[in-house]
Amino acid sequence: MLTKFPSYYVMASNTDLGKTVFSTGISMAAVRNGLKLLYIKPVQTGFPFDSDSSFVKNYNPSEFVLTKTIFSMSNPVSPHRAILQNKYQEESETKEHFLDDKMISIIEEEITTNDAQFVLIEGSGGVASPTLQGQLQCDVFRELRLPVIFIADSKLGGISCTISSIALIESRGFDITCILMFDGKDENALFLQKYYKNKFPVYSFQNIVESNLPKNETLIKNSLDFWFKDNEEKFSEVFQHLTSYHVSKIQIIDDYIEVAKENIWWPFTQHGLQIEPRVIDSAFKDNLTFVDIKNLRNQNILTHKSFDASASWWTQGIGHASPRLSHAAASAAGKYGHVMFPGNIHEPVVKLTQKLIATVGKGWAQRAFFSDNGSTAIEVALKIAFRKSFGLPQKETNMPKKDIYILGLKDSYHGDTHAAMDATNPNSYKKTDYWYEPKGYWFDYPTVYLKDRKQFVSIPESFNSNQKFELNINSIDEVFSLDRNSSDLANIYLNYIQNQMFILEGSDFLIGALLLEPVIQGAGGMKFVDPLFQRILVKECRKRKIPIIFDEVFTGFWRLGKISASVLLDEKPDIACYAKLLTGGLMPLSVTLANKECFLSFLGDSISQALLHGHSYAANPVGCAVAVEAIEETCDSKNFNKELNCLDIPWDEEIVNEFSCLPNIEKVFTLGSIFAFELKDKNSDYTSTRSKIIVQQLKQMSLEVRPLGNIIYILSGFNTGAVELKNILKSVYDLVKNE
Repeated sequence: MLTKFPSYYVMASNTDLGKTVFSTGISMAAVRNGLKLLYIKPVQTGFPFDSDSSFVKNYNPSEFVLTKTIFSMSNPVSPHRAILQNKYQEESETKEHFLDDKMISIIEEEITTNDAQFVLIEGSGGVASPTLQGQLQCDVFRELRLPVIFIADSKLGGISCTISSIALIESRGFDITCILMFDGKDENALFLQKYYKNKFPVYSFQNIVESNLPKNETLIKNSLDFWFKDNEEKFSEVFQHLTSYHVSKIQIIDDYIEVAKENIWWPFTQHGLQIEPRVIDSAFKDNLTFVDIKNLRNQNILTHKSFDASASWWTQGIGHASPRLSHAAASAAGKYGHVMFPGNIHEPVVKLTQKLIATVGKGWAQRAFFSDNGSTAIEVALKIAFRKSFGLPQKETNMPKKDIYILGLKDSYHGDTHAAMDATNPNSYKKTDYWYEPKGYWFDYPTVYLKDRKQFVSIPESFNSNQKFELNINSIDEVFSLDRNSSDLANIYLNYIQNQMFILEGSDFLIGALLLEPVIQGAGGMKFVDPLFQRILVKECRKRKIPIIFDEVFTGFWRLGKISASVLLDEKPDIACYAKLLTGGLMPLSVTLANKECFLSFLGDSISQALLHGHSYAANPVGCAVAVEAIEETCDSKNFNKELNCLDIPWDEEIVNEFSCLPNIEKVFTLGSIFAFELKDKNSDYTSTRSKIIVQQLKQMSLEVRPLGNIIYILSGFNTGAVELKNILKSVYDLVKNE
């Protein structure tokens, strides 16, 4: 969060280190500079004998200082224990983390509405002390991510406590502005000043002799009067630093924007159009926080949160800035950094391989080949499939050389490296690429959608059938039923596929693989391909010994509810590619899984027979460690059903049905974490501008969507609650309805 006026958290490595004393000194400096100050104590235990708000106010009786305590409890123990004997206990049991969430909301409201020109929010205990409902303080306060004034420990052992505490809150995404501490007899300040000399200043204050006396006793007040007076100049120095720090954080935003305009080249962006860069301050859970000084300059808070509806290009599921993933990354980085992979192993890659074979690869995969993104994973998959199909290339032969093509579906997308591009049919992505050379045969395909509260299948003209087929099903789950294998629709699909295969038999090229995005075609327009069609296509390819590649870069790891789209299809591939959700959206990493037969096709006694493909950062230990943790954390997410090993995203079925009845909507579907709808438009491809105005309005409503032409989609997080999803759907519905 970036605020118009300086706003800071006051945190410490432990309790009884002087947080309130230092907050008071800063408050006095603010008053001397003629500023109104707001001091907030979110949680106070030991009340009323202990009251940090009263302490600050006693030394700042001026009307310029307003103090506020949000929750106060009498028992002088940790908040998570004090609440057990308090009036708030019953309220805390109504909803998980209800009081902690309420506390953050109150703080944000105070900052938003108060006319203070300087804000201090003082935590309780240490940075990792439990909050009211047992969460770590640093995790709860991360929601707002205000900069931190850190109070260090001057006692013996305090250096270790200070450094470890700062490392913890930095791993949570906090910025440290400065360290304040007492001199102490162990000269901790001298060490910390040297240790942090290139990061932030360390201010050391003379000791308070009577520090053991109660804060509200007259004796300590008289002693502290002299102490505050003696340290007045030092507090003024701290105040000036905090003020300058705040100003610099605002001023540097313009510098960032100018650098972006002059030097950054964005993907999928036309720089010839007038583009104003949007600065992301941070991301947390399901939200992105944008800095918007231009439009919010008259507000106290200069940032706004938006729901990350595209899951940051489909990478997010468990949410941004997961402490578990951050810890896994830091641990592996500290242990390995990066190490060369060929012929070597390390613990993270072994654990990840075991987990992949036991999850997305269960029942079919034997080998894992690691690369760095989905597109390169596809390139690897093609090399494997072609070797499995044809063996080693034979240079000396009298037979005419035939090109090797893939089978696929129209509108597919597998990435932007050249082999991945060549494996897709011509479209607006490739018109201006010199090296693009389509090398495939792409089938038309039927899609499933909801319209007017009924499920339909849209069938292409080339199938020589009715183009609209109503499905008599009660739930979308039934579209995956194996009972459909004997339906009339199955015969229509089979006839089309066999006719296409017959055409291919006389072609002047060879088919090296079937490459599919199973169930959902992502970048091609969020098309829900009828799983019955893909299932029959896979079976027909198997009969002809054509290797099956599933591109699960988007669909893998529970994106569609089940662990993989292959589970939904009830068909096992020979090769499959995974990325994006593989690492929970934290690290770039991909993997190509293959069965035993694929691996055996590369065995021999010469290096030339091996899979000669590799990346410098293949199986990066940090990425592998994060991936292991991401898979485990997904299984701990709120919407995960452990008994069924699936995600159950609570989309509001009634609103979705109402959506399907709107006259300006062509199609709607929900599956797993995806909600998508197609706006009616004559030009229904990626270049369509049909959704432009709606997208702009949705962004103004704090929904960060990224359309695919006339297709708008929303990806739920794996921890997103039913109420929030209902509110999102209702907002979108009302907007589209009144278009």
